[in-house]
Amino acid sequence: MAKIKRLIITVDRDKCTGCGRCIKACLTGALQMVDGKSKLVDERLCDGFGSCISACPYNALRLEFKEAEEFDWGVVNKMSYEDLMNKLRLTSAPAGL
Repeated sequence: MAKIKRLIITVDRDKCTGCGRCIKACLTGALQMVDGKSKLVDERLCDGFGSCISACPYNALRLEFKEAEEFDWGVVNKMSYEDLMNKLRLTSAPAGL
């Protein structure tokens, strides 16, 4: 698949403490825990919306324009409505709830 310039998440592994909040907030599963820290495991799964950014209390995440493979819309099509709503509720709730 050809690469295009688009917004994609970048993890600063020096700032990441491995709390996992960003992974829970990621709607598509693009972020996973690798060696105790968050990591973008598949750029095709990053939707570029940044729901993970607000979940990180350590400012370890940012969106950047990068050459990356196109977003895999099939991921969204496979999610159930209930799963999507649960993820959205987790990302929009104030910290501590």
